[in-house]
Amino acid sequence: MHPAHRRMAELWTINRKRKLTQEEQTELDQCLQVNAKLCWEMACLENASLLASMTRDTDWQHEICRQIDGFPWQAKRPDHQGPV
Repeated sequence: MHPAHRRMAELWTINRKRKLTQEEQTELDQCLQVNAKLCWEMACLENASLLASMTRDTDWQHEICRQIDGFPWQAKRPDHQGPV
């Protein structure tokens, strides 16, 4: 699970008991931004995979599937070398 998703769940739970502080609301907005970016990137990969399948380009489709399998649902290190 990506840390942004974990924190988003924490903030949602807090918000059920009390109103979020301004800082918490800002943090929730940032988590939602990260979530939208990850969803958009995955949708692009899925669409590219479909296109590769429709054009019968198996090499391309395998490359896209490798990217999907390695999708960063885990947070990356600051040097962007891969999942933590």
